Amino acid sequence: MNDVKKMTTFGDQDVLDLVAYAFQWALSEKNIDRYQRLAAHSWNYGSYDDDGRLASQVMATLFNVNLHGTAYPMAGIGFVASYPEYRGQGRIDRIMKQVIKDCYDQNIPLSYLAPFSFPFYRRYGYEYTFERSVYDIKSIDWPDSPKTAGSIKRLTWEQAKPIIHHIYHQQAKNHRGALIRDAWWEDIKFTLRKTFTFAIYYNATGVPEGYLIYSIDQGTFLIEEWGYVSGEAFHGLNRLIVSHRDSVAKIHYQVGDDSRHLQAFAKKPMPAISSRPDMMTRIIDLELFLKTYPFTNKEGKIAIQIDNDEYAPWNNGVYELSFEDQRPCIKRVTKTELPCLKTSIQRIGQLLFGVQDIKALLFFGEVIADEAVVGFFDTNLPKGKPVLEDYF
Repeated sequence: MNDVKKMTTFGDQDVLDLVAYAFQWALSEKNIDRYQRLAAHSWNYGSYDDDGRLASQVMATLFNVNLHGTAYPMAGIGFVASYPEYRGQGRIDRIMKQVIKDCYDQNIPLSYLAPFSFPFYRRYGYEYTFERSVYDIKSIDWPDSPKTAGSIKRLTWEQAKPIIHHIYHQQAKNHRGALIRDAWWEDIKFTLRKTFTFAIYYNATGVPEGYLIYSIDQGTFLIEEWGYVSGEAFHGLNRLIVSHRDSVAKIHYQVGDDSRHLQAFAKKPMPAISSRPDMMTRIIDLELFLKTYPFTNKEGKIAIQIDNDEYAPWNNGVYELSFEDQRPCIKRVTKTELPCLKTSIQRIGQLLFGVQDIKALLFFGEVIADEAVVGFFDTNLPKGKPVLEDYF
């Protein structure tokens, strides 16, 4: 059944109508602008019925991500939608097959998505990778910070934009799987979704070292993003938050970071912080990913065997992995004598992104490996859990 087409007229009314229906979007001028700008940087797919009506759609937006200093192209999946009368017909399934194949053909090794259902997207080879810490705290329970020598200025978006861009990319946590943000994405994220205030922290010599993007709505202080490259900037911006304690009832903050600085240094720890699973990741092209993966010590030889990758069958098989001139050397073979890791595309993704370590995967029976394989991954993988601030 050849019902899947790449859409080039993504601003047409039938597309906007499906978006409005599926996501309960008001088709305001701002929302239409937001969708069209996003679609202009995306591959847009539609499934059409026999009468030419749009039944289902998927958007794959083209980003780059930074994984421990290596930049990778990544397709971010969004706006997955079908009218109810077309559900259960395999239309999203056929679109996802096409998306994954197109990514492979265009040398895009990774894909991220925000799932409405983890089991639904696991069938396509995606797996839970990122977490979010959620602070939903009474304002009186938000911890204070010491005074700092710097100052804070509230700026317009155009004034703040280059500073935020620079500080965001300086932060070490944004080198563990986060988006490499381009200007077009920052404009969509910070001007077309909500009305935000942009506060910049300057140290005593006038150098910007942090930013806070926030809004206030119905008695809640909503932190959209909080970036800093010094402890002083962290404390200075936290004092800005604390200064609102008498005017708001709650402070809400969702952050793609598990460091919990606020709890660790608070004189009075907050009563409750929750964590939730967030975005999923899929390795589209394992061989391409491995060839430039930022292994650390670059020592040893192992094999990796992938089975049952139904939607990206080119990943199935045996890879011998070694190093030459400090670079990964990948060889596809039919069989190997090297120590071998037998696993799925989901588990190798979690391992290489740092979600799980090899010993935990082995302990719970999620992989098959011997001691030499365990030693290889203990020695050669970069440290640090993956972090993703952006939600697309």
